[in-house]
Amino acid sequence: MFTQIEEYRSLFKEMQRLNEDEVRYYKVDGDVSYPSVTSVISFINRKKFADWRAKVGNETANLITKAATTRGTKLHRVIEVYLQNGDYQSLNEYKTPLIQLMFKAAKKQLDTKLNNIYQQETSMSSSRLCLAGTVDLICEVDGVLSIVDFKTSKEEKPEEWLEDYFVQLSAYWAMFSEKTGVVPKQLVVFLVAENGDVQIVKKDNIMYYLKTLRNYVSRFIQYRDA
Repeated sequence: MFTQIEEYRSLFKEMQRLNEDEVRYYKVDGDVSYPSVTSVISFINRKKFADWRAKVGNETANLITKAATTRGTKLHRVIEVYLQNGDYQSLNEYKTPLIQLMFKAAKKQLDTKLNNIYQQETSMSSSRLCLAGTVDLICEVDGVLSIVDFKTSKEEKPEEWLEDYFVQLSAYWAMFSEKTGVVPKQLVVFLVAENGDVQIVKKDNIMYYLKTLRNYVSRFIQYRDA
């Protein structure tokens, strides 16, 4: 059983999501809307993805993207319910053989490394960064309060390929710290591959990724407002 920490949950309210020019925004206060951190990072990487689509072709790219999105959404849901101490085995998502395989591999690490669940799938924002987003998980990992992002992949990834995941996590770190006054100590990418390999990468040099994030936001705003 995972311990649920309720103390800060009432501080975060669900926010309306809007889409404008292929950018997701969150309505945070009256008429004020902030772009989502995932949209900002996607904007920064737009050329890389465009080059990839051109290389493999639109049809193949669409199939790969759809399969990856479906896989990730299903596994996220199963893990979410499991960490809530819910009946994950009754979920339709769990009936997919690949998801069962990936979850069973992840479960061993979830059971031994994670506890004290502070937030799950929580919408939050930062007035300092003028950003918003939805964090996967804030909990203790090996006893250290952490911002956690669950990822899926066909196989393990070189650590340098995870850079933007940590940039994204630094945004959630700022949002949670700003709202609660509680400062998590590390960022954690929890990646589950289709063959059952589990890759857990931790970073505590949060300011490095936050600096990169600020640069991304500046470039996004300059382009949007040009």
